[in-house]
Amino acid sequence: MISKVVFEIKNSIRSWSDQEISFSSKNMRNVSIIIKDIKCELAVDGNSEDDNLQYIILIWELLVWEDGYFYKPISYTVDGVEKTIDSLVTINCRTTDTKWVSSAILLCRNQRQINEEIVEKYRNIRHLDRKDKSMNASMFSSFFYLISESYSSINLEHRLVLLMHICDGFAIKYCNGSSSNNSGNINIILRKIDAKKYKHGAALLGISSSRAIEALGDTRNELTHYIYKSGSLGSYINNPDTETDNMVNLYAFYILEIALRIAVLEVIGVNVSDDVKNYVMDEHLDWIKLEKHLDEDCVLPMNVFRRMIEKLQNQEQNS
Repeated sequence: MISKVVFEIKNSIRSWSDQEISFSSKNMRNVSIIIKDIKCELAVDGNSEDDNLQYIILIWELLVWEDGYFYKPISYTVDGVEKTIDSLVTINCRTTDTKWVSSAILLCRNQRQINEEIVEKYRNIRHLDRKDKSMNASMFSSFFYLISESYSSINLEHRLVLLMHICDGFAIKYCNGSSSNNSGNINIILRKIDAKKYKHGAALLGISSSRAIEALGDTRNELTHYIYKSGSLGSYINNPDTETDNMVNLYAFYILEIALRIAVLEVIGVNVSDDVKNYVMDEHLDWIKLEKHLDEDCVLPMNVFRRMIEKLQNQEQNS
């Protein structure tokens, strides 16, 4: 029995995105993933429609951890018979908010790592719940809801504190974190990326680099317990209604989201290259420089070009 889903995906650099993956497993005769241009075709040949569907959903979620968003299903067939998309999108968290789709960064690019071993490792931790004396199911679903369309109007601070709770819980469960050190757990996840570059970005936003890491812990405690912390991220925001000031929280969310995805991928055996980790941080540092019109030079070629155009336009306006 062959189940096939065709997804619409974001328009990325082809050499970073296009990829073909094929493998078999003890339960599936063949699994095929073809990602080309703005489409992804995922076909699973298994014993039953339900088994196939569960496998499709596992891979669909793995692609979220690797690419940063849920691909949008546009057709679903079983042995050539058309099925409704609703049978795939059974819960709201599987529809990613468009603004998170546009900002999503491919962590594995066209070297996505999906095979039988990785799928099974993910399956083994994904749905552990209270009957298993675990909160994994809620923890993973919470992340998907954070970037979902259903959360599109949720206050950024609420998003941020929930993300911090997820980082906290994941660190305790899988990264030798401690239930008595919430701030330390968040820092464990943060160190999955270049902490020095994170500090540099914080400094660009007006947060002392020496306090940038501690500010995350203070923010978590402040927003969880509603106890004012003078060193929290919020204390550096002069006007929360100003877009550039709100970048403080947005930057923290972007960085922790990337770091958590890397942490999850590492646990299930997926490697994110140092080159990509550096690119991710450079992209966010350039974003701050461009949005706040800072004098510091951008790093990535596309942003260097954007800065040149911006300067030329300013010169024309002032001449």
